Amino acid sequence: LSIPEVFQYSSNIGTAAVADRVGVEGHQEFLTRLGLLTKMDTEMPGVATPTQPRTWKKINSVTISFGHGVATTPLQTAVAAAALMNGGYLIPPTFLPRSAEEAQKIARRVIKEKTSADMRYLYDWNGVKGSGRSAQVEGYRVGGKTGTADKVINGRYAKDKNFNAFVAAFPMDKPRYIILTIIDAPVSGEHGGRTAASTAAPMIKQILSRVA
Repeated sequence: LSIPEVFQYSSNIGTAAVADRVGVEGHQEFLTRLGLLTKMDTEMPGVATPTQPRTWKKINSVTISFGHGVATTPLQTAVAAAALMNGGYLIPPTFLPRSAEEAQKIARRVIKEKTSADMRYLYDWNGVKGSGRSAQVEGYRVGGKTGTADKVINGRYAKDKNFNAFVAAFPMDKPRYIILTIIDAPVSGEHGGRTAASTAAPMIKQILSRVA
């Protein structure tokens, strides 16, 4: 598979191969740079500290590449996605009014502009051809990525329950917004499926149809 196809088909083998090429240290450093492995400071209390392996080994890096082995907060996920879309700047979130100029002063570059453009291409590709098709709202050109994981129950992954998410950006020609949906242990979604494409992605469509 090509990289866009790995993204489109959510290939665990493909992401594992990418993680192997990046290396354990590079993988951990990248997720740390995106703010996904450290506690996030906001004006509101109660933000949880992400979890990760005490010691990263190759097997940890491989499973983390497709979403098993770390846990982060929804807000951190959305902020990291914004950095992937906005040209490569990680901007601390706020619940208070803030101008674009004020945001830019505290922004920190975490990926190159070209890498951000590549990520916008992948989000758009998946929105048109992959798991994001059920998130589309006519006129808004939605892109994004699904996450279908086994639900953790008593410290173990359950085989019959999912924990699904979809992170969307729009409009994909010049993204301005991020929406993240999460659905815990869905029973059935569109076309009877319980993956994120059938559950979390249609939630994006419903939300976007009402608020955009």
